[in-house]
Amino acid sequence: MRVLVVFHGASVDGDGPSAGGALRAATHGRALTAAGHTVKLLSRVQDGPGGYRSPRDLTRLAAAFEPDWILCVAPTEAPALAPVAPLVVDLYAPRMLEAAWEGTQEIEADRALRAIHAADEVLVSNPRQRWWWAGILGLCGWELTEAPGLLVPLTATEDAPPRAATAGHPEGPRLILGGFPWPWQDPDAAIAEALDALGGRGELVTVGLPPRPGVRCLPALPRAAWLAELSTADAALDRYAPHLERQMALSFRQMDYLAAGLPLCTDPDNVLGPEVTELGAGWTGSIHEAVDVLRKMRKNARLREQSAAGVARLAARYRLALTHAPLLAWSPRRRPRRFSVVGAARERAALRERLGRLDRRAEAWQAELQAKRAELTTAHDQIAALTASIERMSAAMLDVAGFRREAVAVLGTRLSDEHNEAEFLRRELEILRADLHKKDQERFRLQAERDRLGGVLARLRR
Repeated sequence: MRVLVVFHGASVDGDGPSAGGALRAATHGRALTAAGHTVKLLSRVQDGPGGYRSPRDLTRLAAAFEPDWILCVAPTEAPALAPVAPLVVDLYAPRMLEAAWEGTQEIEADRALRAIHAADEVLVSNPRQRWWWAGILGLCGWELTEAPGLLVPLTATEDAPPRAATAGHPEGPRLILGGFPWPWQDPDAAIAEALDALGGRGELVTVGLPPRPGVRCLPALPRAAWLAELSTADAALDRYAPHLERQMALSFRQMDYLAAGLPLCTDPDNVLGPEVTELGAGWTGSIHEAVDVLRKMRKNARLREQSAAGVARLAARYRLALTHAPLLAWSPRRRPRRFSVVGAARERAALRERLGRLDRRAEAWQAELQAKRAELTTAHDQIAALTASIERMSAAMLDVAGFRREAVAVLGTRLSDEHNEAEFLRRELEILRADLHKKDQERFRLQAERDRLGGVLARLRR
């Protein structure tokens, strides 16, 4: 069959450190190729050339390959792959537990639900994870009358170099602790106990972790260099502060330790803890006890052989042929969908988006309301100022009106007096005019009399 394997992370053959998703995808590719399938590995464009740039681009590239089925090691990409072919989603890492330490639990929960809803089959890396995912699968409508999911553990690589001739430390055991400073992994107490147990007679090496006093600290290494470093150690320190994520996880480091033949000093409640005790592949007790046994093994060949045999028995349980048998036996088919909380999640996401829009509108309205309130406050201040001015003008107008009334009263009195005086003067004028008329009449009579007397005089003169 044609199988497309989609993952995140740079190729394990590159010059940089290897990511878990890339290691898991490479292992799937080897198992499927060995079984006669045609396999194509596809990652993101930032992980290497020829990668996909977006979910739409991923759908296009996947369809172009025309796979019979798809194995998705990056669950976030599952919704984009579901329409193309029957889909297997690998749930090898308890991402929701990891997300709790990163503050992204809600985001990862939504992604997990969407991935499981899109999947036709899922993979888990250990039985505990199957218990963990069973309830979530049920919420997405999966059939639970039989154990859901395929149990495909991580694989102990078969290309680890043999133990180096110069392995160990001249003065005592060499312990190695590798990884990345994830927030959910806290090895501080284990490192302190290991240094105390070594007591300066031996060495503790960390790879990819922050520097610490008394420890030989190496940066994160390419895979080949990492495996070469493992070949120089006596045992692996695989101890962390206990919590639910550590109890659920099966790590690639543990598989590399087993492949390199290193006994594990691990936690009793770890996934491998019971098997380590059962097969004598290491220690789940105190680190001091482990260091004491390692010191004895340096001088006792029988103890070394017993330890190596226990590690080999445990590693054999995680060889490629066994880990991938359930996956190779799977027949591609579409899973019948009955119900899922994803629909409710989508509605919730739509409601959240709508609520976000309403919140943004409310914020805009609130800002506008604040601006209007500021304008209203300014207007109130202006109105108060105008009211005070009007009150002052009203008081001034009242004063003017009172002055006007007083002026009118005074002017009225004066006008009345002047009117009376005018009336008196008019009457006096009329009297004077009558008297003048009489004077004029008298003057006319006297003038006539003078003219008559003048005539008489003239006659008398004659």
